[in-house]
Amino acid sequence: MPKRKYNKKVINSYYICNDRSNLIFKYLKPNENEKLSLMKGYDLQDLIILIDNYYIDLRDYLGLENDTTFGLEIEFENVVSDRIYDDLKNSFHSNNWEISDDNSLNNGAEINSPVLKDIKSDWQNVVKACLIATRNAYLGLNSGGHIHVGTQILGDKMASWLNFVKLWSVYENIIFRFLYGEFLTNRPNILDYAAPLAECFWNDYKKFKDQNDLESFLFAIDHDRYQAVNFGNIDIDSLTSFKQYNTIEFRCPNGTLNPIIWQNNVNFLVKLLMYSKSNNYCDDIVENRHQINEDNYYKLKWYNEIYLEQSLELCDMIFSNNLDKINFLKQYLKSFMIKKNSDNYPKAKMLTKRRY
Repeated sequence: MPKRKYNKKVINSYYICNDRSNLIFKYLKPNENEKLSLMKGYDLQDLIILIDNYYIDLRDYLGLENDTTFGLEIEFENVVSDRIYDDLKNSFHSNNWEISDDNSLNNGAEINSPVLKDIKSDWQNVVKACLIATRNAYLGLNSGGHIHVGTQILGDKMASWLNFVKLWSVYENIIFRFLYGEFLTNRPNILDYAAPLAECFWNDYKKFKDQNDLESFLFAIDHDRYQAVNFGNIDIDSLTSFKQYNTIEFRCPNGTLNPIIWQNNVNFLVKLLMYSKSNNYCDDIVENRHQINEDNYYKLKWYNEIYLEQSLELCDMIFSNNLDKINFLKQYLKSFMIKKNSDNYPKAKMLTKRRY
């Protein structure tokens, strides 16, 4: 990567730029693919300044593979169920967006999406669903933001599933902090409903890395429904093509009523899976990172911390353009700011360009 010395430009532009949020793309073109993990010194400092003044915006599409499918569970509390039901019916003119009770929350409920794809109309429907929930409920202290991804994204190759489990194990501390979304820490009940898996996944990987028995491997990694990643919905006979409810369920994201955070979470998780099956998957980097970590990071209380070098390494691996990388880093770093709400649930400075 060419040496970038733009520290003075950044400091001067900080005060005169009409839209500080877009200033970062004067130096990092959105569609290019720079190795951010190679930045050092002033270049890295400037990157942090630029990200601090950047806000994520909703995109029409993310560039996911055409056969990628996903679904959302939008949880909330203190809900007026009848009103949400009527709003959903009037907004979507069908029952494909549904509301159901959630007894794990205080007067809780969740909106369940239909099967979604990476198209503008589906993202606009996510916006509508979030607005309906915002008008008729509160996010709640323990609300989760579960995301289901169709298993066809990994298919039936043992190597892809092994890569995913190893990648998750080594970078779980980065993944969790990113998926905390607007918050700086996990929701209080996460250990009860979405427990970390780094240690279990590493042991599963070591046991099966020299085997080719995918069915036994998928059975082994399905430790419990109430873990960060739930494999209990997988149909071993339908891994390569779409089948409704045949999904990998990610349970660890904190809840949100902000569609931009939902989109950013989907983008990250899908591209993590896409990288796991990619020919570009670099096991040497992942293995080296595991040796550096030496299991020191794998306690939930440490997942709140920022590991800048490791996060830059991960985003360089899984993303192929600067826009994805900057959106990931904005949500991971959360501007290093803390603002506590009335529930004493630490919330970051606003991450997105629009308020919802």
